[in-house]
Amino acid sequence: MKTALDIWPALPIVIDASFGDDVDEDDIVGALEDRDRIIGITLWGLTQSTVEKCLRVMQQPFPVLTSLDLYTETGKVARVSTQAFLGGSIPQLKRVCLDGIRFSALPTLLSSASELVDLHLEDFPVTGREHISPEAMITCLSSLTRLRSLYISFQPYASFTNPTSQCPHPSNLAHTVLPALTDVSLSGPREYLETLTRIDAPLLEDGLFWFHDVPNFDHPQVSQFIHRTGMFNLPSGIDVYIRKGVLFELSSSIGPKKKFSMSFSGFDTDLYTEVELMEQLCTRCPPLLSHIERLTLGGDDVEFWYRWPLSAPWLEFLQPFTSVQTLHLSGTVIMLHVSRTLGELAEERVTEVLPALHTLVLSWSREDVSEAARLVKPFIVARKHSEHPVVVKRTSPWQVGSDSSDTE
Repeated sequence: MKTALDIWPALPIVIDASFGDDVDEDDIVGALEDRDRIIGITLWGLTQSTVEKCLRVMQQPFPVLTSLDLYTETGKVARVSTQAFLGGSIPQLKRVCLDGIRFSALPTLLSSASELVDLHLEDFPVTGREHISPEAMITCLSSLTRLRSLYISFQPYASFTNPTSQCPHPSNLAHTVLPALTDVSLSGPREYLETLTRIDAPLLEDGLFWFHDVPNFDHPQVSQFIHRTGMFNLPSGIDVYIRKGVLFELSSSIGPKKKFSMSFSGFDTDLYTEVELMEQLCTRCPPLLSHIERLTLGGDDVEFWYRWPLSAPWLEFLQPFTSVQTLHLSGTVIMLHVSRTLGELAEERVTEVLPALHTLVLSWSREDVSEAARLVKPFIVARKHSEHPVVVKRTSPWQVGSDSSDTE
């Protein structure tokens, strides 16, 4: 490899190599020695031993390096133990992707990456010697003013406790502005993610927070984060999908397409049912819901036949949605539960819940839709008498948007 490189002119080099049984590891390591010409490095199938081989030649500066992607073997981890990785400075780097790499000195290295545009950290540890505190992570992110894409995925369902005696609550800490950030995806424990909501991203277009546990309802940091982005100052919609957890997806309906998703999985269903989780989240965040004009509720029925009592707090969940004009229900359990809840409202309260509603879409099998229409009929009649009529539209789940029949 070194001989071949010497034949060519001093062109820029991109290394894309996969370690394996039939690969000459020395060839890959030899190519890494041409530090002054390498602009991109992508290494697959790394193990601890191959990482250590690469580190022998990667402790000096790579002055023109713009892209670094390191992936370990599936399910494996490898540790970078030196503080001198890449010479401790990466001023030209625009992209970093580390998957399964344990590197406790990462914040120090990133603080020199003033040109960084994309940061992707997969299978990141929240405990152990390679753990990076959320405060340290926020500090290193604060210098990345050109960052457009941020993806951090922590180890699935790993426990994490941030020492509250040493760290103030996230709501009392100064914010970090990332003026170029448009795409963010964070997956991990609640306490870590809530600290990262100190980020202000005024240009955010696509966001995902995937909680491995239940959020702190007394301090709705995530809803405040979304508000600060300004993503949903215009009328928007929210889709709630239940499948072994709860997925909320907010999307703007006017102007450029923007969306923000919150996913909750792995929480203790003895503590909260999915409906109770939804109710707690929405009743704590009424300003976030003030512009919602379309609400969609759907889910997988098999999981929930016996878990949701008829007394589930559907009514409390719906009350904050004061601007919803269209409610779309799908899935047997959800559709029948919500239809029954609305149908059992006292006549004097029919305009208190979903006061702006004018269209109810029922979408599932013909039999289930007919039963849901029967259950919700008292609500529809009462709304008509109150001069706030609601039209019922029936569709199949494969024909959303097409109307088989309308009933006031």
